[in-house]
Amino acid sequence: MNKKSEGTLSPARKATITILWILLAITLLFTGVRIIEMAAYAPFFINAKGEFDSPVQNGYVAQGLDYVKSENVFLTCGYSSKKGKPSMVKNIDKNGNQTVTNLYNADGTPYTGHTGGIAHWGTYAYITGDDGCDVFNLSDFTDKKESATCIGSVKSPDGHNPAFVTVYKDKLYEGSFYKSGNYETPQNERLTTPCGDENYSLIYVYDLGNTENFGVSKKPVAAYSIRGLVQGAEFTDTQIILSCSWGISSSHLYFYDKRNIVTRQLKLDGESIPLYYLDTHCLNRTVTLPPMSEEIVYKDDRLYIMTESASDKYVFGKFTSGVTIFSYKIN
Repeated sequence: MNKKSEGTLSPARKATITILWILLAITLLFTGVRIIEMAAYAPFFINAKGEFDSPVQNGYVAQGLDYVKSENVFLTCGYSSKKGKPSMVKNIDKNGNQTVTNLYNADGTPYTGHTGGIAHWGTYAYITGDDGCDVFNLSDFTDKKESATCIGSVKSPDGHNPAFVTVYKDKLYEGSFYKSGNYETPQNERLTTPCGDENYSLIYVYDLGNTENFGVSKKPVAAYSIRGLVQGAEFTDTQIILSCSWGISSSHLYFYDKRNIVTRQLKLDGESIPLYYLDTHCLNRTVTLPPMSEEIVYKDDRLYIMTESASDKYVFGKFTSGVTIFSYKIN
């Protein structure tokens, strides 16, 4: 009587075993990448804590991050990797649940801006546009509406293209991004600091409270001279922190001590405003962290950091810590 060899496997069983081996290989690869990343950025991860999933679903490329204390929610803004699709704001609640609001121009067409940064004050939400900040109703995002329409804009000085924005103590801060050959800044933003550093961008400061310009003063009241590659900035009572990144290179957090900042004057439209230099003289420390850090938010002595590396545009971050928004203890 003929018998099948005991070592012979059916096609279905072979396929199952092959799939299991592939899944095991992916798991080992994923684990190995995470271990290498944790070791490479150990000083960061020692003081970091995963807070919630990064908003990277359905082509969303995360850029800006804000915290609305009154609602206890985070807002992130980002553009779509799908051509012609509107940029978005995502509401992330205390449980990590995410709700999407699609953005539209006043004429009803999709708002497809880069949405580098987001901040709020009063009833307004500010999202960085081409030559200033575009304004939306904050309630459209906190009420988790399906869509929001731009209600106006706040213009920056000529040639200044803001990439990030934050609000601190009733002042709005919006700054430009510099990368040689890719993102140039006007010559008047490229300054040699008193200690000899070469800075390439400016943060302009505006008073908040103007009822005729969406809450924002029509002219800057001060400026900060900053380095290149700045993706986000945050202010505390004692420090100013810059989030810097480009491509797949390591990101950096630069901590500046307010007590050591050198002040001069900047001529703008024929008037002088205070100019603060963020340079080596007041740099307190630098923290190295995984690639593609974007905007940052200060909350309860922790710095919340979002990256775009896990978006569908880049993918590699899906195998690393890029899938998580971390908070970093800064004191």
